[in-house]
Amino acid sequence: MNDGILLIDKPAGISSASVVYRIKKRFKFSKVGHAGTLDPFATGLMVITVGKATRLSRFFLDADKRYAARLGLGTLTDTLDPDGDVLTTESAEAMAALEARLGLSEAEALCAAFTGDFMQVPPIYSALKHNGVPLYKLARKGQAVEKPPRPVTLHENRLVAFSFPHIDFEVSCSKGTYIRSLARDMAESAGTVGHLTALRRIESSGFHVDEALPLSEAETMEREDLSMIPMAEALSHLPSMVVDEATRALVMNGNPLAWTPCGQEAGADFCRVLDGHGALIAVVESAKYGAHHKYCCVFNA
Repeated sequence: MNDGILLIDKPAGISSASVVYRIKKRFKFSKVGHAGTLDPFATGLMVITVGKATRLSRFFLDADKRYAARLGLGTLTDTLDPDGDVLTTESAEAMAALEARLGLSEAEALCAAFTGDFMQVPPIYSALKHNGVPLYKLARKGQAVEKPPRPVTLHENRLVAFSFPHIDFEVSCSKGTYIRSLARDMAESAGTVGHLTALRRIESSGFHVDEALPLSEAETMEREDLSMIPMAEALSHLPSMVVDEATRALVMNGNPLAWTPCGQEAGADFCRVLDGHGALIAVVESAKYGAHHKYCCVFNA
C-alpha cells in the first residue's frame, strides 16, 4: 500500500521530524507527513500520513488527544520540560512544607480543578509564530515572546499516581493544549513551581498507542508488511456516500458532484466519497453549494 495511515510509537530523544524522515528514507515513500508534533522528550502515538493521505492531515489535527504525564514539583525550567535550563529550584525548607500540606487527596483535587474550559498561556518555547518566526527560535536568541492566552478544553484530568514530588496524571484535551503549560499552571496552583518531566501520547484522532508500532520495530519490517490503515478507514468517523462508476469518473476528473444529504443530520461538516470497492476517492463538504458539494480533496488515480 502506497497511501494510508501508519501509527508509530515514538521513542524519547528524537524529534517528530526525525520520525518522518526515518520512515520516508527506510521505505522510500514519495510523501510522508504527520498529524501532530511530539516534543523530543515525549513518547507515544504519532499519526503518520503516507502518500495521498498527507492531504488528510487537516482532518486529524483538530481532534482531541489523551496524554499520560508526570509533573515534577519544585523545579522550573525555561522550556517547562526536562530538556530546558533550570530557572528556579525551591529550597529544602519550602519543599518540606509543601510535602506536609500536599497529600493524595490534595493531588486528586489539584488535577480535578484543571478540567473544563480555560485560557492557557502557551510556552515561550513552542512552534507558534510571532511575525512569521517560531517562538522557540526567538527564545533561543534571548528574545522570548509571550503569546496571549488561548482557549483550551480539558475534558478530563485525573490523578494516576502520587509520590511526592511527582504527580502522575492522565488528561484528555482539545487541540492546541500544551501539557507543559498545564504542568506549570498546576504547580503554581499548588503554591510552588514545576515542570513536565514525562509525557506520553496515548490517543489521537480515534487511534490508540496500543495499535502503534514502535519506530525501531517498524524499521526492521519490509514495506509490504507494514500495517497501513486505508484512507477510507482512517476517516471512518465521517459519514460517507457510495457512487457508481459513472459518477466516480466524474469525481476523479473534478467535475461537480450533485448534492445529497450526506452527514448533515449528524452535524458532520465533511463527507467521504467512496467508490463501489469502498476506496476513498474524495472528501467533500456536507453543506450545499447551489446544487452541488464543494470538494476538499480529490484523489486521482
